[in-house]
Parts: sequence; structure tokens; C-alpha cells
Amino acid sequence: MKFVKLAPAVLALTMLSQHLVVAQDPAQPSTPAKPPNATTEPTGQAIGAAPPSQSKGELAENQSSESQPMDSMPRKYVEMWNTGDLHPIATMFTYPVFITFHGQKKFLDTGTLAKVIMSWRKSMPDLNFKIEDTIVQRDRVAMRLTFTGSYKERLFAETAAPEATPRKIHALEMLMFQIRDGKIAEIWDDYDELAMRLQMGAVWRSNQELGACSCKPDAASTSVPSPAPQP
Repeated sequence: MKFVKLAPAVLALTMLSQHLVVAQDPAQPSTPAKPPNATTEPTGQAIGAAPPSQSKGELAENQSSESQPMDSMPRKYVEMWNTGDLHPIATMFTYPVFITFHGQKKFLDTGTLAKVIMSWRKSMPDLNFKIEDTIVQRDRVAMRLTFTGSYKERLFAETAAPEATPRKIHALEMLMFQIRDGKIAEIWDDYDELAMRLQMGAVWRSNQELGACSCKPDAASTSVPSPAPQP
């Protein structure tokens, strides 16, 4: 018998065809089989995620307000003034709640508070409070703020009409909050109302100046009535 010596190129093609036949053999598995004890995670749910029946909103509501930062509600209070969104007003206080303003401590009426916020925003539609400093000590939160706004409608009595004094209002405010159970229990409020009134066109006069003004022909244009004539 004669043996034919194959050329190297022919031998290489023969080996390649045999390899392709093996790769296309349906008996060979296309992917490795899983180990017998392997387990899989349920599809569509990440490990550690909340059950499908509990949404993120429900998780947030279930969290205790005491676990939030102490200044969380005070910041929401300031943001309410900045946006005019009054929805949080029903949930940010714990009752009874008090406010000290102009040296007087009173029960805080949320209905009255809402009206005050809207009247300020109507007078200054771009009203913005900026928190400059925050100090947290035990159950108290103190804030130093600056606020600005474009004067569009009269807010205080005995001030100039806004169209006569188009200007930007800039003043300072100090706020202190007492927090109980994660909500606001008391507020101390002190802002520079005098600076606001002057910027809104009010005029500061001494008693002597007021008396002198009453003798001038244009006294009717002032906010102080002329003294009654003596009998």
C-alpha cells in the first residue's frame, strides 16, 4: 500500500473542518450547566430592595421624624416662605405651638400664619430668605437669615405706594425654634421691620419734626393729622 504525503496546507484545512463539525454538534451544550446547588435571585427585584407592596413614599412616611436632622423642620419652614407652598404647614408643628414676636408670646394660628405668608409674597413676589448661619443645641435651632424682595404692593400702613418707590427690599432676621418629637413646638422671631418700612418709603420723624410738618401747607400729604385747634 502506498501512502500519499499530504501537503501542509491540505492537512491544515482537514483539521479545521473537523473542528467545525465538533463545534456544531447538537450534542455539545452551548452554555455550561449550572452547579446542582446553585440558586437564583427573583427577577425584577434588586437585593435589599423594599417588597413590591411597599413604595418609597410609604417608606419615607414610616420613618420616625425624630431620626431626621434637628434643623429639618426649621428649613422646611423657611422654604415655605420662599415658595408659597403651604401644604407642609399642616404637618410641621406639634401642638400646642407658640410664637414670640415683638416681645409677645402667643399661640400660633396656622391659618393666620398662612395669610401672613401670602400677604408678604403678594407684596414681594420674589421674596427670598437665605439662611446664613445655623446653630443647633439640644432641642433648639437658631438661624441668622437675610431676605430680599422687589416691592410691588403696600405691606405696611403709612408707607409709600410701590409705584412711587420701585426698589429692592433687603433686611435681616433672627429665628429660633424649639423642636419636640421632630416638629416645631415654638418659634422666636425678630426681624428688622424698621429697615423694611424705611425701604418701603416710610419716613422716621421725631416729635419736633412732626410738629413742624403740621404747620406747613403740605401737612395734608403727611400720614400724621394736624393737631386740633385750641378753643
